[in-house]
Amino acid sequence: MLIPEPFTATPIAAGILTNFASDILKYHAQSLEGTLVGKVLKSAGLSEPTLYDSLHESLYKALDLYFNTYPQRDLLGIDNFFLDPEVAGQISGYILERRAIDWFKIQEAFDKQVGRHENSKKQIDQYNLDSKRIIEDFIECYRRVLREQLSLPQVVILLEVLNQNDKLISELRASEQRIQQYIAELKQNQLSSQSLNAAYQSGQQELAARLTEQLNTVGLVNQQQSLQVIQARLQPIPALFEMGLCKGRLLSPKPNEYFVSHGFTPDLLADWRETLTNTLVEASGSQDDIQPYFSGDKLLGGFRLCGICDQLYTTRFGMFLLPPSQDRNVYLELGIAIGLGAPFFLVQHHEAKIPPVLEALSRYTNGGLFRRMRRELAGQIEEYDFGVVHFIANLPAAGSQPQYLIAGGGLIEDEDFEGSITDALGSTYPNLQAVPLKQVLETARGAKTVLEQLVESIQTSRFAIYRVDEECSATTFLALGISIGLNQPFLMMHRSNKEVPLDLRGMGMYQFPNFTTLENEIIPRHQNLLNRYAG
Repeated sequence: MLIPEPFTATPIAAGILTNFASDILKYHAQSLEGTLVGKVLKSAGLSEPTLYDSLHESLYKALDLYFNTYPQRDLLGIDNFFLDPEVAGQISGYILERRAIDWFKIQEAFDKQVGRHENSKKQIDQYNLDSKRIIEDFIECYRRVLREQLSLPQVVILLEVLNQNDKLISELRASEQRIQQYIAELKQNQLSSQSLNAAYQSGQQELAARLTEQLNTVGLVNQQQSLQVIQARLQPIPALFEMGLCKGRLLSPKPNEYFVSHGFTPDLLADWRETLTNTLVEASGSQDDIQPYFSGDKLLGGFRLCGICDQLYTTRFGMFLLPPSQDRNVYLELGIAIGLGAPFFLVQHHEAKIPPVLEALSRYTNGGLFRRMRRELAGQIEEYDFGVVHFIANLPAAGSQPQYLIAGGGLIEDEDFEGSITDALGSTYPNLQAVPLKQVLETARGAKTVLEQLVESIQTSRFAIYRVDEECSATTFLALGISIGLNQPFLMMHRSNKEVPLDLRGMGMYQFPNFTTLENEIIPRHQNLLNRYAG
């Protein structure tokens, strides 16, 4: 299986997935505890405030999995069929109440939403499809999503109720005592600590095995094959190392290492290190030792940033752990990987709020399905959404547009920062247009993703100007990283009394005490670069 490209259009829009999940749950949104599933969960002491969110996420993933499993079914009218109130109500009744599905009503909705599209009807006939099979296949996808989360007690019950025979379902509906007896049986078996731990271990091993399968597809498991892949990657040497910021750095393949960018302390990543390393060794059929390289593990020559760029590009792959803190170094390093086109895995902590520009990337994973990982570290449950992504883009000509990108950092002072620069440059370079980063992120261009638009804007701009105070937005540092990886010209500057992220410390950059000084000094301080690229 090839690693999916992050800019390949998904078969169905994320908005439809969200609306579908919401429509199914709206029939019981105010009384989930009153459903059969809710009563069983409550009896088990698991009816928590997050039940709605958990169900919503599972339904979202189930429909996403459905259309990735059956891409030929992404036909005109199918989206409206799933969004039809009757269909949503029937599915809701089945998964939450185990009510029998009224197939006559399902067919009526199918005829109304899909039957009026002649091309869709022809393809449905070609694939020998009908409304019942479509719904049954979706429910099986929902089961699959649940099966992959069986270390979570709440999910165990959701799946158990879904799979029970009609006789037991009738007994559970009729008697609270029977529900309690049923829960007692589950606690002895599927909900026992041994079973949950076994499910967790199995899920962890399965995840690592899937990673290995996908790595093997692109030649990144076997050490000798990895060496050849990395050597090919280095031909030709990227402009960043040939003539850019890291010019003259000698690159050598490191097939026995992978790069880890993170916002956590290394001890919190111990299970990742052990599980992934051991699985890769087992899958490769040898004792080749592959070790993670964490940012800062050892001193590297030259700028810290160039050492990181080296590791990103010469190791087997990169792994980015996106923490709740939105550690700016992680986003800077991720941007560099995107700009270099280096292979990487993206892991999102369940509490992390990722910038909207990255939302498309998180959807690219095996079968379109997110693997939820449950980890007990330092007394807390850690959950991750795991996606395999590999950035490849056909880039337009560098600097081909008479414009420059300006990123104020997403701060309250953005208008003052950007205005000071645009006023100064506008009077000297009137034919050069300023394009704020915010504008790039908000302007839709056909079918392109926001991230693709950002990469294209950075590539086609003459140069970029970034404010890099440590509190500037994660998106600002992602964009800066892309500029670095693409080897596009850029300027960095920050307030005189502000720190910058660790990766940028020690590098020369302009510091401004106030916006008046910034406006007066921006051109004389950077005359050579501006004359070269702005003229």
